[in-house]
Amino acid sequence: MNHTDKKVNPITIRSKKWIVDSLIELMEEKPYKDISIKEIADRAGLVRQTVYRNFKTKDAIVKHYVDNFYIFFYNMISEKESISFYDLLLLYFEYWDQNRNFIKKLIDNDIYILLLDMHLDYIKNMAGDAKFEKLIFRIRSKHERYMNHFSAGGLWFVLKKWIEDDNPAKPAEMANIILNFYNIKRLNTKYISFLENRS
Repeated sequence: MNHTDKKVNPITIRSKKWIVDSLIELMEEKPYKDISIKEIADRAGLVRQTVYRNFKTKDAIVKHYVDNFYIFFYNMISEKESISFYDLLLLYFEYWDQNRNFIKKLIDNDIYILLLDMHLDYIKNMAGDAKFEKLIFRIRSKHERYMNHFSAGGLWFVLKKWIEDDNPAKPAEMANIILNFYNIKRLNTKYISFLENRS
């Protein structure tokens, strides 16, 4: 995730938007694997060189588009003066519920895996932000890197299963499911700290 504000050429911004919009439109018409860079360029009214200048691969276009989802969500929760873990989870599921159709499209096209590393970046950013110090997954220990991967992978799989369900639970119910799990997990973190203090 990139939260820094960099000066970018307006033409580059516009070209990227056209490229992303073109790919998203094409994904509504045909399988992702059958979409070529040439088709994306033609739909965007650009030459292939312009597409490659902005994105090395087709997957990079999707990641750029999805990264904007994460940035928006991160900024949204960062604006809050305080947030409980339950509120964070509720907002998480409400947010992805609003974008359910797109996530389902990623799953159907076997490219949902692209979100995994982005989920991890998202968790790492929050784990390193003092604003979220009281959240359960912000555990300061030598095992933190494993816990971040555990949280990212868990949320990634839960989101996938939730999106795939024909009769999905409400966001509030999902928040409670995850919260209950973390409450159980938190009981064991005291034992982890105890072991570290002994070593």
